[in-house]
Amino acid sequence: MDVSDELLLLLAGIMLLGFIGEIAFRKKRIPDMLLLLLIGILIHYSRLIPSNYISLLRTLLPLVGVVALTLIVFGGLLHLDLQKYGHSVYKGIWIAVADIAFVVGLLTPILFFIFRISLLDSLLIATILSEAAAPFIIPLLSRLKLDDDLSHSIEVETIMNSILNVIGALLVLSIINQQTGLANVVGYLFGSISEAIVLGGVIGIIWLIVLKQASAPHYYIATIAVLFTLWAVSNYIGASAILSIFIFSIIISNSLPISKILKMSGTVDVSQLNYFNQEITFIILTIFYVYMGILINIFDFRALLLGIVITAVLVAIRLFETYSVNGITKWFGKDSLLVSSFVHRGPTVIVLLGILLSSDPLLFDKYGDTIFYVVILTILVGSLAYSAVSRRYSTSSVITETPPVEQSAQDAENS
Repeated sequence: MDVSDELLLLLAGIMLLGFIGEIAFRKKRIPDMLLLLLIGILIHYSRLIPSNYISLLRTLLPLVGVVALTLIVFGGLLHLDLQKYGHSVYKGIWIAVADIAFVVGLLTPILFFIFRISLLDSLLIATILSEAAAPFIIPLLSRLKLDDDLSHSIEVETIMNSILNVIGALLVLSIINQQTGLANVVGYLFGSISEAIVLGGVIGIIWLIVLKQASAPHYYIATIAVLFTLWAVSNYIGASAILSIFIFSIIISNSLPISKILKMSGTVDVSQLNYFNQEITFIILTIFYVYMGILINIFDFRALLLGIVITAVLVAIRLFETYSVNGITKWFGKDSLLVSSFVHRGPTVIVLLGILLSSDPLLFDKYGDTIFYVVILTILVGSLAYSAVSRRYSTSSVITETPPVEQSAQDAENS
């Protein structure tokens, strides 16, 4: 059997594992992300797959990471229904910004001054860990009878948080890779961001016009192709690829209001884009989860200890953030304690961990296990905190659809 056949069998096996993970979620409420990570860990220590096969997967990691991040940002914005969420969008975006600001602003100095981790590395770790995992949090919200405005605000928060989390982490990683003076870094960021906004905006408007004029049935495939092209072109000219994707996605996902501004007729069926995006995302994230599980060293006890400390800090930051925001806005009211229990990290962190591996292996070797442990521990702590706090709430029979950050809805309560 030649190498291509072996690689094909390996990828097919991983995709079947993803299908099994989805069945496990539906039957036993075991989150498939955790199950696939566990399978990867078992593969690692049982040595079921020869090391040369694992090396084949590693060569695909940068490409898979780019596809995953592109689909996470695009899918997240597609899921934001402005008519459904209304003015909750405004609240959700501000809460998402607060998530990033509080974690980065408080965790970075703790890592730098107490744990003596370099400033840029501390900034990167804090940014990566600033996620609020939509696939875990949204299903928990749907279990309770909550005010619609609060529920929608938290949904928007988690969706926008994942997007901002990706953009922020990649910008910090690009600064680390520059390794130049402050003035050069500022100039690089200014140029990168401005070029990304212009490129994403121009391509987004052009493609919106094309979609409204074209009647081809498979426009969603062409749209994904444009996304990948946009990423490649952005990188080639030195613009921020993920920010270009973000601007493009905003235009396509808000085709109706933007069409009114541009005085264009016709509509774009976003539901087809959403469905196609979910299918691809399922395959990509399945590969990522299993492979990241293979790479993790669960016997790195130093990483476990640091992960426990960071998890405790993240829980405290979430509590402080929630009550601070509520003290100013009164958005959470009596539900502040419930909102503060949503400390779960998940898919976006794992994908960024893979990007870190492909772009800076030495940094991954230092902190990859720690970040992995933080993901597992925050899911555990968040699940326990939610279970304790949610007992005073009435349950709901309405199931909220999880955004396409991950194919199947995740349930952290029973993880």
